[in-house]
Amino acid sequence: MFLSIFGAMRFKIILPAFAFLILISSCNTKPSAQIEEDTPKGELAFLLQYDGKLPNDVGLLRNQVVQRRLANMMKDSFQVFMSQTEYDRPIEISKQEQLVTAQFFSDSDRSMPSADITIDVLQDAIWVEYLSGDSIIEYTDHKLLPKPGRLPD
Repeated sequence: MFLSIFGAMRFKIILPAFAFLILISSCNTKPSAQIEEDTPKGELAFLLQYDGKLPNDVGLLRNQVVQRRLANMMKDSFQVFMSQTEYDRPIEISKQEQLVTAQFFSDSDRSMPSADITIDVLQDAIWVEYLSGDSIIEYTDHKLLPKPGRLPD
């Protein structure tokens, strides 16, 4: 008697669970359209098309978005920074990390870098460094983010 009650209870539990599994497996589900998460977004995404181009040729520092961000970040030092960017090297892009880097020189032989800019398109962040005398002056518009390629302090 006890076994027949126990068997009936087991059957009552197993049957609905089995029916549920059949129901779920028979559903005709369509794969959801996968949105590409690596698609660059934000006001700096257009910079990723400048790989190998000279910053002065594409107007990198004269672009109103970049120039506005730099001027707001650097305030009175903006013109000093700009004076360090007369000569340049081709822009380097890391498409995987969505990083844009440009290096500038104050002399035509490009022997000693005088300024550089790193833009993280994914994080919407900019880092700038330039020489002022014997000192390196650094600016960023996202102080909590470490500069790419540099370990956090």
